[in-house]
Amino acid sequence: MDDLENQLRNLPSCAGVYLFKDEKGAVIYVGKAKNLHSRVRSYFSDTDSRFLMPFLQARIKDLEFIVTDTEKEALILENNLIKKHRPRYNLRLRDDKTYFHLRLTTSEKFPRLLLTRRPDKTKDLIFGPFASSKKVKETIRLLQILFPLRRCESRRFLSRERPCVNYEIGKCPGPCAGKVAEPEYQEYVHQVIKFLRGQGKELIQDLTGRMKQTSEQLEYEKAARLRDQIQAIKDTLEKQKVEVSLPLDRDVIGYFRLADRAVVYRLGYRNGILILGQPYFLSRIQLDHQETLSSFLKQLYLGQSFIPREILLPFPIDDQDLIQEWLSDQAKRKVEVFVPERGDKAGQVELANTNARQALESSREKEKIKQDAIQELKRILRLNKTPAWIECYDISNLGEKLAVGAMVKFLNAEPEKSGYRKYRIKGVDAQNDYQMMKEVLFRRFQRALAENQPLPDLVILDGGKGQLNVALAVLTELKIKNLELAALAKEREMAAAKSPDLEKKPERIYLPRVRDPIRLKPGPAQNLLVRIRDEAHRFALAYHRKLRQKLTRGSLLLEIPGIGEKKKRALLKHFGSLKRIREASLEQISSAPGISEKDAERIFSFFRSWGKI
Repeated sequence: MDDLENQLRNLPSCAGVYLFKDEKGAVIYVGKAKNLHSRVRSYFSDTDSRFLMPFLQARIKDLEFIVTDTEKEALILENNLIKKHRPRYNLRLRDDKTYFHLRLTTSEKFPRLLLTRRPDKTKDLIFGPFASSKKVKETIRLLQILFPLRRCESRRFLSRERPCVNYEIGKCPGPCAGKVAEPEYQEYVHQVIKFLRGQGKELIQDLTGRMKQTSEQLEYEKAARLRDQIQAIKDTLEKQKVEVSLPLDRDVIGYFRLADRAVVYRLGYRNGILILGQPYFLSRIQLDHQETLSSFLKQLYLGQSFIPREILLPFPIDDQDLIQEWLSDQAKRKVEVFVPERGDKAGQVELANTNARQALESSREKEKIKQDAIQELKRILRLNKTPAWIECYDISNLGEKLAVGAMVKFLNAEPEKSGYRKYRIKGVDAQNDYQMMKEVLFRRFQRALAENQPLPDLVILDGGKGQLNVALAVLTELKIKNLELAALAKEREMAAAKSPDLEKKPERIYLPRVRDPIRLKPGPAQNLLVRIRDEAHRFALAYHRKLRQKLTRGSLLLEIPGIGEKKKRALLKHFGSLKRIREASLEQISSAPGISEKDAERIFSFFRSWGKI
């Protein structure tokens, strides 16, 4: 503590950023200050009444500071350090990379429109973020209809000699085969940019002028296509048209909070038309309202390619002028950040606040439904504890071909995709789902024991009593006790298919040491179990399909350690096909140009481990 007191006494009286650390040296809070000396010392006085102070003060064991020339530089540095360290007591806004963005690859000669979660460090144009993956996917499908940009990836685009099927059906102008000149293609690109920036009226005027021009030049077919495109854009704009009094670019920020959860809701007006309604859910908040909103704005607009001219706030924040200056510098024009007191703008803020409140209440209701499902599942399956962490396993194969296993993880009734795992079956040559499941489970839980990992609350197996017995045998062999198991048998629909009047049989759950299966009744628990089982099946099937595609393309070779593109091409050229490589002996593989004995051994072993493909 003496060291900390010395650090406090020696703090400089200038702008900068401070980092509080706990006894393990982990950064628990990052802040900025116009005067480091007075700001940091205030945390250790009785004058700061913020809710988080008692928790923070008890955990600060060390501090670090970085001096900056201006408070604006401190603001930028603070945001970067928050994103780097993810401190416990700062606002936990989801990282931008978890939201979808639209990326227009203007760095390419013939740009394309892509979905991306990682918009940083690119020369391309980025639009977003979009909180709803469903809506952004609908948007990109619409844009592909309105503006025929190419869709194929660059590798295929550069190697094509004739256009793909999209060209034949009028959804691509065919730049890969020289069917469209670059200036004409760039027109489509500019149209996409105008549309995404909310400049719909200007875009329609441009297209109308071009339609008249082509009609005067007797290019009636082209004029008709432009007419249809104009009408489609008008129909689209009509669906999303909520106009403001002036054609401005404006973000309206709404805010609603209950306890340590809040929603910040952004209404985005582009060229006077409302085109965006986006909630941001914040949890475990320990900051006051002003600091929460301030931190949110800094994280939201950092590095964005487009900043609106006006940002309306629901209440004042301490560094409002500083944020306005920072955003103006970033946009290279004046940006106004203010709280409207009356009129239409105040009404828009109230509308955003209403949306924020409804989003949070809806989220709380959905959370209650999920928790009810988990509690019902606990009761039905007679579990000792609440199954917050559920894993589900499935096997996918076609006979003996490319057998794979998959595991999905659900946390509090929601998929936790970072916990998903794929397994390529290695030790089973014949078609035997039980042995395949045994291999997957053994590998999963043997590694968990070796690395001292925590175990899930519940393991679900896609199958019947046989799969359940396999799992019990694996746990017995590994000496794992008290791990809850259940096997979910697929619904039998044959009778219902033959006689639609018959009701479908309910899902059946098999439990250890219980003779007869439990027949689930329709309800939250069944919905959750079926959702988890179907997700495991989807994930396993997707992996299986991916491997089959690799097999047909020959890119399966790239999964072998030491084999890159050059050696892959040499092997395919020497043998003529992937099938001949799979069937070749060790000596035959060694004779291929550029393939060492070690490479040959890896290739030979790799394909033998796949069984009969």
